[in-house]
Amino acid sequence: MRRISTWLLFGAVVALGVAAAVDALRGEPDRDEAAAEAQPRAAAPPADPGEPTLREARADLRAAGVPAGVLTYADAQCRLHTVTLPDLAPRPGAEGLACQFRPPAPYGGLTSRCRRGWLELRMPNGALHARARGCDLAWRPDGTPTFLRNGAVRQFIPCAEAEAGTYPIRCSQTMLARADLTREFRRVGWTDFDFRVEELHWLDDSRFAAIVQARSAGGGADLLAIFEKRRLVADPASAYNDLSGIRPSPTGSLVSARILNPGGIVTVDRDGKSVRLALRHGDAVAWSPDEEWLAEATADGIYIFRAGELSPQFVHIPIVARDLVWR
Repeated sequence: MRRISTWLLFGAVVALGVAAAVDALRGEPDRDEAAAEAQPRAAAPPADPGEPTLREARADLRAAGVPAGVLTYADAQCRLHTVTLPDLAPRPGAEGLACQFRPPAPYGGLTSRCRRGWLELRMPNGALHARARGCDLAWRPDGTPTFLRNGAVRQFIPCAEAEAGTYPIRCSQTMLARADLTREFRRVGWTDFDFRVEELHWLDDSRFAAIVQARSAGGGADLLAIFEKRRLVADPASAYNDLSGIRPSPTGSLVSARILNPGGIVTVDRDGKSVRLALRHGDAVAWSPDEEWLAEATADGIYIFRAGELSPQFVHIPIVARDLVWR
């Protein structure tokens, strides 16, 4: 049995892969109603940091050479806001509430909902597109909707050849079974554990990142793993408490997840190797579109700095955010 050592790793970087229009950030909840109830019913405006403080941040952003762009963020009350960079001017953008951003569907207007253990995909007119037992929808780059059922990865398929092209799609097949998880993790030394996928994000049409729960009678932990179809790409040597929120960089070269307990960010590259960069804490990070800069959301504001520098210059923006995206 492989011994689990829970790492409290903070030196890493997270990235958002949301590259669609800002109003697609909210999406539809794809978990059960209990999760939806966790969203706040109302939100108060964020605390005003004060114009002198913002003027100082604007000057620092310009002096650092931060490129022009648009930053959308969810404040401490999950209310959405959009500002321009580097001048931090408010601009029209996403509206409503969202505590965490999700990549939108590759097809405009298609929405998802998970209710009482059933995943539903609906067209813009409300018509049912697909339905199956499961939750946690994840879109493959080729547009295939995949999801989780009892810790296994599945995808929608027509129920029969004669039904090809008909809707709603009501059948699915397994892409990664729990038996596959057991085989692959035992191959790298994780024995006497029960494995299940809790979250996934596709990097290309065959490779995906997954948060995998490893549980045994003696305890357990969460792993950030990379799979190529049914094969584990690399041994996830580090284990963590309560991982969530997989986020890829714009090109998919890096993948991150948030450590909920005690906090922080863990990052691996697309081959599953651990990456340690400038960050020591944080709730979420967004890459600039050119992957040259990073914006880190922390308890005391947003920090922007150049990626890849061992001792970067940090520019502090006095805005507290739960999640953010840079485009």
